[in-house]
Amino acid sequence: MKSHAQVVIIGGGSVGCSALYHLTQLGVTDAVLLERDELTAGSTWHAAGLLPLFNMSYTVGQLHKYSVDLYKSLPAETGQDVSFHVTGNLRLATSRDRMDEYLKYCGTANTIGVPFHVITAEEVKSLWPLVELGNGGDTANIVGALYHPDDGHIAPADLTMALRKGARMRGAEIHEQTEVSAAVQLPSGEWKLTTNRGEITCEHVVCATGNYARQTGKMFGINVPAIPVEHQYIVYDESPELVAYRKNGGKELAVLRESDQSYYLREERGGWILGPYEAGAPARFADGVPDWFGKSLFDGEIERLIPHIEAAQRRVPALENCGIKTIVNGPISYTPDGSPLIGPAWGKRGLWLNEGHSFGITAAGGSGWQLAEWITESEPGIDMLAVDPRRFGPYTSKRYVVAKNEETYRNVFTVHYPDEERPDARPAKTSPVYDKLKAMGAVFGQRYGWERAQWFAPPGVEPKVDTLSWGRQPWFPYWKAEHEATRQGVIVMDMSFMAKFLVQGRDAGRLLERI
Repeated sequence: MKSHAQVVIIGGGSVGCSALYHLTQLGVTDAVLLERDELTAGSTWHAAGLLPLFNMSYTVGQLHKYSVDLYKSLPAETGQDVSFHVTGNLRLATSRDRMDEYLKYCGTANTIGVPFHVITAEEVKSLWPLVELGNGGDTANIVGALYHPDDGHIAPADLTMALRKGARMRGAEIHEQTEVSAAVQLPSGEWKLTTNRGEITCEHVVCATGNYARQTGKMFGINVPAIPVEHQYIVYDESPELVAYRKNGGKELAVLRESDQSYYLREERGGWILGPYEAGAPARFADGVPDWFGKSLFDGEIERLIPHIEAAQRRVPALENCGIKTIVNGPISYTPDGSPLIGPAWGKRGLWLNEGHSFGITAAGGSGWQLAEWITESEPGIDMLAVDPRRFGPYTSKRYVVAKNEETYRNVFTVHYPDEERPDARPAKTSPVYDKLKAMGAVFGQRYGWERAQWFAPPGVEPKVDTLSWGRQPWFPYWKAEHEATRQGVIVMDMSFMAKFLVQGRDAGRLLERI
């Protein structure tokens, strides 16, 4: 292993290998990747390999789109197959609100150039012949669906090997069985990393350590708000109905998502993979990944999955005739808002984060693309505010992150209304007048940890949001009155959630008086 490099990446999953690949694409060939075990040993090896383009965030949506496009071109460039099955992705809607969410998303998709089709229940049946459209009883009727024709699923290990090969072709080094145990920033601003294979000094460090993000952060003196949550998926035996469908000329079915029942379903070697997102999935490794865990899995907890299994069997009756081969239960890193941490670490020159990827296979390509641009050009090519690591702060204690990550996991498939405010681990940051505002009937929202008054309930009205919808809310008249008071009179507004500046030194008071 060399003793100096321009960039060192810690972590050899798909995310770390993508960062290495994209750095070399931009001419940074003096780059080294260090992996404590073997490539893919963290969460990559047990990931289901899905590539969903659907995302309500413009930032994350662009990262996912880039990834899907990249993965289609990698085999031609590297000669390494990535096992990309372009099956499409079918998201069912069994309620008007769900369909409205899909229509809202269409604006995002159009803006970033993601192809999609809004289809009817009858078109769902033609795309997915084994689906039950609904009978008005136990199985809710399908009112429509959103179809992405360009995505599907991929083999995560094959993808990682292709990214590795592409980086090595341009001169990068990769060292497995190389664990970083200490990090010191030198007076020059460079980082000196101590490993079990010697020391290496570099200008930039990229942390892409997945389940180990919290431990890695402590080594650099920062609190990284990323903690894994258990994610389970079920691998089924061969399905007679599916085998017969394919023998009769049927093409591979699109990845199916019944959002209102919180699961995904895809083909796997003549059988199925069913992945529920259940309530009660626990966060793990809040105090760090134990040495004994390694490339391991947790025991399956099928009891938590039963409601989703039953819902999937009602929707796809062929599932009832399949035995369960295995339950894969592994840790997947999450952040309090569900979006990854991509960009510069706070207060640490030359330290970059690429952590907290709950959809790491989908985001790996895009995160490496933008991080490499940020490092080499001093700014990213797209607006990265939604994933900037600096959006969090010291309020993200271990207890806070555990509670919010578990909340985020169980809400992966809920309808994301414009005024959605999740309650767990709140309040985290309050202004000096929080209690006064609350006593006056304030209904609070949360922005970057701060509790912010959204509107005020008048006397006799309970200060809470009773319903969420895509239409006009019940609190609109009270909100309207506040706007009119602002336009026609004088108001006082708590702006504590806005940016703060710390001014220190002999002339601090004089400067502030002048301002």
